[in-house]
Amino acid sequence: MRRRILVLINAAPYSRPYFEQLEAHLNAFGFDVVFALDSHLTDVFYDDTRKLPNSWYLTDFTRDLLRGGETLPEGNLTWNTMFSDFDRFLTMDIPPPLGNASPLRYSQVPELMRRFFARIFEVEKPCAVLYEAVSNCYAFAAYHAALQAHIPFASLFPSRIAGRIEISMTGGLEDHVEVGRTYRDADKGTLSEEAIEIAQNYIRTIDQQVPDYMKPRGAGHAIAEMSITRKYLRLEKFRHVMRSLRYVRNHKEDCALAFQHGNPLRLSVAYFKRAALRRLRALSITRYYQTTALDESFLLYPLHFHPEASTSVLAQDFIDELSLIKSIAFRLPTNMRLYVKEHPSAVALQPRSFYKQLATLPNVRLLASGMSAKALIRRSRGVVCVTSTLGFEAAVLNKPVISFGDVLYGYFPNVRMIREYSALDAALKWVVDYQPVPPAELLKATAAYVEFGAPGSFDFRGSLGDEAALKSVAQEFAKRLEAWYVANPGL
Repeated sequence: MRRRILVLINAAPYSRPYFEQLEAHLNAFGFDVVFALDSHLTDVFYDDTRKLPNSWYLTDFTRDLLRGGETLPEGNLTWNTMFSDFDRFLTMDIPPPLGNASPLRYSQVPELMRRFFARIFEVEKPCAVLYEAVSNCYAFAAYHAALQAHIPFASLFPSRIAGRIEISMTGGLEDHVEVGRTYRDADKGTLSEEAIEIAQNYIRTIDQQVPDYMKPRGAGHAIAEMSITRKYLRLEKFRHVMRSLRYVRNHKEDCALAFQHGNPLRLSVAYFKRAALRRLRALSITRYYQTTALDESFLLYPLHFHPEASTSVLAQDFIDELSLIKSIAFRLPTNMRLYVKEHPSAVALQPRSFYKQLATLPNVRLLASGMSAKALIRRSRGVVCVTSTLGFEAAVLNKPVISFGDVLYGYFPNVRMIREYSALDAALKWVVDYQPVPPAELLKATAAYVEFGAPGSFDFRGSLGDEAALKSVAQEFAKRLEAWYVANPGL
């Protein structure tokens, strides 16, 4: 008997063509696919306005409710699921698409999406939802519908180990629980010889290891990221603008109801403005950077790229990094410094005042992005971070790690997850008094993480046309889904 899965698509670049190509491979593993799209924007961008077959559109659902004269209630759901979307609006300086003249209000959105997915689940009866990690209100609504229906929300993302993928069956939330169980049960045979071998190789070659999602996309990548001409004077950008114009002109009602993106031309203006301001401030902030590590005791804090799900979903109470850094710095002993390392992909994205204030703090050193992260980890007394990959690398290198928020590697024996500021003092004392854990334990913890993933690659754009990459994702999804239903009999 064939099973049906619900695949989510929104305006994320290349997500529609990726999942369309993945559909054939999912079919080969016995799955029928139904799509749920947030709007018709991707129809215009990727398929010359063709509506995707076997699909549901949230904007169509909303339009039909409004035309039917039905009053959309605000309901009693919380605003929490909207946090990541508004974090994006505020960080990118994007006016929220639903203005005063809109037929829809943001207070109605949570209840609207609840009804949308409830209707889909009633008609289609999917056995699973497939998307990337829960990262916005649209995905959150599907995630809560999956919880209510007692089916898994499968989230797809690249692993922290190159050449591997991960498919979480919990939407990417609290995954440390499952991986931690594998680690704690290692003596019961939960770790395969292959996983141990991969973990050993990763630990042995960690200085050369770079996750697929952090690999540079060619020579001069860091410079190209800030170059306005390289980024915008391209045929692809011209086509993007022309498609945006077509969408705004031919889909006015859809655009007015698309509460996550609205008019894509306004988004383009906001992105261009951000890039231009970044380029202008790039040279002026270099004087705040330190390019060498001094002979002093320090903790290492890696700055994050904003906005993204790893902060606005997994650590939403800690997205104000300036406040967080001050909270850490002024809790340290006077003979210890806090080294704050710039993110390679986020150079100059913060306002100039951010860097100036960091440089003013007496025990904070702001480090240039090009400094070797692993060399800094080795010289440090430990790492404090917000769900960062650098925290995972530090844990593997037997350094104490404090991570704010929900982090997958939180089960490591040398990691402390912080969910509230009141726990920070005790965690910092633990770092200062840290005694290295036995290397055998770190090997088991790393191998448990390896077991969570599988060989393969995933990138919405980079995987297009790559049949081997698409097949590996479909195969791992089928395997993980089968294991989920075996572990949850009767569902």
